[in-house]
Amino acid sequence: MNTPLTDSQRAQLHTVLERRKAELLADLGEVQRDTLSTLAGREGAEPADDQKDQADRQALGTVRDAEATRDHDELVAVRAALARMADGSYGECSVCGQPVAAERLFAQPAAARCIACQAQAEAHPR
Repeated sequence: MNTPLTDSQRAQLHTVLERRKAELLADLGEVQRDTLSTLAGREGAEPADDQKDQADRQALGTVRDAEATRDHDELVAVRAALARMADGSYGECSVCGQPVAAERLFAQPAAARCIACQAQAEAHPR
């Protein structure tokens, strides 16, 4: 049976979430700086770049964009978890209202659903 989090567990998870939020914000800031630097560099770039160099830059940009999207989505989830902590609903499944297992929260601190509801959501995506 799932039991509610203790105050100590809640404090530990809050620290983990705040730390992860800071990491994600730093990573996203770095991507933004890199993008601005790349755009500024293109203004003075020579048009004689060969196709391989252009393809390499495009592939790296695609990967960087995918990573930034993933980080943004995780940041949204982390901020939502911190908001649930603030309003007292952290650790309750957003679907069924039952407690989310502490083990699940320590593995996935931003989890909003219990494992059963998460499995259901993954089995039947919208």
